[in-house]
Amino acid sequence: MKPSRLLLMSSLVQFALLIPLVRWARHHRQPLREVVLTRFFQKDQKSWKRRIVTILNTLTGSSVFLNVLVVPLAAVLWRMRLRAEALAMLASCWSGVLVRTLLKQTIHRPRPHSALVHVKSQSPGKSFPSGHVASSVCLWGWICALGFLDKNKARPARRALLGIPVAFAVFTGPARVYLGDHWPTDVLGGYLFGGGWLALSLSLYLQVRDRMPNKA
Repeated sequence: MKPSRLLLMSSLVQFALLIPLVRWARHHRQPLREVVLTRFFQKDQKSWKRRIVTILNTLTGSSVFLNVLVVPLAAVLWRMRLRAEALAMLASCWSGVLVRTLLKQTIHRPRPHSALVHVKSQSPGKSFPSGHVASSVCLWGWICALGFLDKNKARPARRALLGIPVAFAVFTGPARVYLGDHWPTDVLGGYLFGGGWLALSLSLYLQVRDRMPNKA
């Protein structure tokens, strides 16, 4: 089976799993099980540790930061003559923001309350799905995917470096719960939406690339 079809199937599976989670989040604003799980994540709230997590979370998962960072990253790809890749990455990340924002407003789930869990400061807007997580998965997922899709076989050391963007995306979710910005299901929704949107955009990109004439 072609990679584009596998990615499309992956996208459909993730969006299918997201649908019941969306329904659950709409009817469970601040459920007890989420409060208990969030408090478990927040056991160690030392000021220095929280400061480090905040800084790292901003650099690796901030929705605003990443959707600005995608511009210079796309510019680098453009200068490398990877123009289709640059445009596809920009379109994927920015269109994902629009769709996710509409989803947030539709579900209208409030963020964790300071009376229930540890909250120092919160991002504005609604809680489900996590925008930081979705943006992190989309951008870092594109960087990782382009490395593996490179027709010039990368050296093992270079392939190993592709684990760094994966680590960024993995770190973002637990960090959002630790900081009290999201419930665990918000994070799960962010991973499902971000993963589904990434897989869909990569599938479309590969279909277009396969139909383009090869340049000698």
